[in-house]
Amino acid sequence: MSGAGTLYSFVICHPPVLPAFQANAPYAVALVELAEDPGLRIVGGVLGAPPESLRIGQKLQVAFEEIAEGVVLPQWRLAP
Repeated sequence: MSGAGTLYSFVICHPPVLPAFQANAPYAVALVELAEDPGLRIVGGVLGAPPESLRIGQKLQVAFEEIAEGVVLPQWRLAP
């Protein structure tokens, strides 16, 4: 899989949030439709973009983030 996708939907999480997420708030959580299979969608955070700049239909690229030793999550960045 290419790791490319399209922003299908998203929410912006504002405080109050769980303590582990407070430093990142507000942050976006996206539902991304994968390029290879429009029926397949993955949830993940959006890194490196202000939440208010997101728009449905934007192209995204997967970015794997290690959040703890041995724990890696698929996150997303705006595609170039």
